[in-house]
Amino acid sequence: MEEDTSVDGIASGVPIEVIERIRLNDTEEGKRLAASFVHLFGEFISREVRPLLREVAGKGDEPQLIVNGLAELLRATADSIEFPLDHPRAGSRPRSAPPT
Repeated sequence: MEEDTSVDGIASGVPIEVIERIRLNDTEEGKRLAASFVHLFGEFISREVRPLLREVAGKGDEPQLIVNGLAELLRATADSIEFPLDHPRAGSRPRSAPPT
């Protein structure tokens, strides 16, 4: 018999990001959080971002640069949520050891 190397019924070798998305989508709490996020983000885009982009384009500027900046802000926000600011993967320098 082959050893079960799955995590909570999910086959081993599946990227952790997929497992996390499955957990978000398979629980009532996760579904509620995801739906609320999408709703609020959609409202923000409709109310704040689109009018601003139209204004910028109307002045002859580059709205795509603002879109790119917003995308980078979202990536940085996601990284800071997933990894605390003092985590090496968040881009911060490792803390020095406290004095002994």
